[in-house]
Amino acid sequence: MDSLYQLMPPFMQNIALSMYGLQLKVRRYGGIYPGYKKELDEYMASMGDVNIVKAFQASKIRELVSYAKKNVPYYSECYRLLPNECEITLDNFSSVVPILDKSTLKSRSSEFRSKEKCKDIVTINTSGSTGSPLSIACTRSALQKNYAHFEYFLNSNGVNSFDRSATFAGRKILSSDSGAPFCRKNFTMNTLLCSSYHLSEKNVASYINELNDWAPIYIDSYPSAVYELACLAKVKGLVLNNKPKCIVTSSETLFSYQRREIEDFFECKVYDQYGQAEMGGTLAQYNSESLYTANPFYGLVEVLDEEGRQVMPGESGALVLTGFINSYMPLIRYKIGDNVTVANSEDAFVGSHALKISEIVGREDDVVLTPEGKRIGRLDPAFKGVVGIGGCQIVQHALDKIELRIVPQGESADNGVAELIQNLKERLGESITFQVTKVQELEKTKSGKVKGVISKL
Repeated sequence: MDSLYQLMPPFMQNIALSMYGLQLKVRRYGGIYPGYKKELDEYMASMGDVNIVKAFQASKIRELVSYAKKNVPYYSECYRLLPNECEITLDNFSSVVPILDKSTLKSRSSEFRSKEKCKDIVTINTSGSTGSPLSIACTRSALQKNYAHFEYFLNSNGVNSFDRSATFAGRKILSSDSGAPFCRKNFTMNTLLCSSYHLSEKNVASYINELNDWAPIYIDSYPSAVYELACLAKVKGLVLNNKPKCIVTSSETLFSYQRREIEDFFECKVYDQYGQAEMGGTLAQYNSESLYTANPFYGLVEVLDEEGRQVMPGESGALVLTGFINSYMPLIRYKIGDNVTVANSEDAFVGSHALKISEIVGREDDVVLTPEGKRIGRLDPAFKGVVGIGGCQIVQHALDKIELRIVPQGESADNGVAELIQNLKERLGESITFQVTKVQELEKTKSGKVKGVISKL
């Protein structure tokens, strides 16, 4: 955080943030954005037409492979023995084009940038929450396309980027020792910026007061931050006077127990969206649907089993992404390290390539390893019906030892912890011992996210 900014009084910080917001507004919503957004709306309206989806994706894949083979050093080497681009189709794409692992992208990242000279290159850094960070390069027009897709997601659920909103995200807008108020205002974007780093039982009343004064139409947040706010406010008996129209979440796995608590406190629906700095694909709950749709005009999404085959409806697998919007640093059949479950219904596949996803399971390393060699993920059902816990991190120190970092909530905390341990034993077995550590707040990554499972193995 800039030292001069830290010395400013809150009203001056609001002005500084609003001036920075003006730069972001031009960068994100200027240039090609208006024209692309109009084109995107027309495409999305035709998403149910299998022929349109297939024709679009087939064209984009041929165009992407051809460009990458000619202009991107890694693909020039890796793809030299591939068939001619005109011979690559949707039907044979996954069988002739190899998968790109994340480790390869990290170790050879400079080789994925185009040799073509491009103006207005923007670098986006991932948080590195699972290890070393990754830098992604794109053109400003690719960034504008990305925001057009996010805008469509907002519009489909009845809001837009310039509605009055409140945001809880990873940007540090306050120093660690700052006192109330814990929110700042970006008047350009009509946004109340709320620090996720200062949320606590002591401070929650200040946050609720700020939200009541601002009266946001929607809230955009990490799931863990808005969930923590809801739990703390409930304990204190605090009320939000003006209910938002909806809450949109992203950047972390949204667990079902979190969704229930958030919707109960805010009395509105939560709509989740999955995207990433790599711009490989996007999954979102459009038009108030409970299922996620893999946007076929953003990229090609595959969900593969351990043998590299497309999973069947109702099954879980690894996400493999081919992004269409960032040709400067194209990622083709990129195994990003996240797992999802394909919807168990006849609508799971739209033209075979626009998937319906029932849940985002989480990262491949968000699992517990048992002494029997099992890998157990998606543990949030263990929290169903459990009361007295405001937050929990599962920290595995050894195959047979797990620490539960618990944020207690109210007088029923001990009973809730005992119930949670019993639920976890039913899923993980009796050979694992549990140590409970009560904490005031859960450990966050540098970007302000909370990991549900931390492996020390």
